[in-house]
Amino acid sequence: MATETFRPREDQLASGRPRRRYWKIFAITYIALLSMIAIVAGTVGYSLRANVEKAVQAEITRNLTQKAQMLANRVNADHAHGLDVISSQEGQAAGARATVIDTNGQIVADSEVPISSLHDEGKQPEFVTALHGSRGVEIRSHNGAQVLFVAVPVLGGAVRLAYPLADAEAAASEMTHRLLIACLAAIAVAGALSALLSH
Repeated sequence: MATETFRPREDQLASGRPRRRYWKIFAITYIALLSMIAIVAGTVGYSLRANVEKAVQAEITRNLTQKAQMLANRVNADHAHGLDVISSQEGQAAGARATVIDTNGQIVADSEVPISSLHDEGKQPEFVTALHGSRGVEIRSHNGAQVLFVAVPVLGGAVRLAYPLADAEAAASEMTHRLLIACLAAIAVAGALSALLSH
């Protein structure tokens, strides 16, 4: 008995072609949509994070400047209490570290750090600016964290408030987290849309 070579029927071949075509179209469409999502998320995400962090920093700077001016007003007007008491009370009220220097840049009061452990603190840029009669604003790293320093002039010296910028970083991180959730949702939608378009 002769052995016949198995040959798939035309209808079997025809049924396999649409399936392969479906997955090919699906893959192309899905990859294209994912690429678009990645480009938009990367561009918009970077810009949004920078803008959010900048906006929060600006708001914190405005608030801290107002509180520093309140501290300065009390230092100028309150002669019944010592500078150490004033800096402690105002620093606690502002939720920030308060520091007072004289015209020579010497620390005369600090709400959190002993004066004996502070060296050359009065030579910091924000204090130098304040001693020249203007508001001094600086952001620099302190103990591994970004800290905002705002100094304003007073009679006989200058005062400064220091506030960590953790709030700005937290707001930027929250925005990034929400963007990530939106990207995951967009990826799911892209899968559904690719399946729909592949039919």
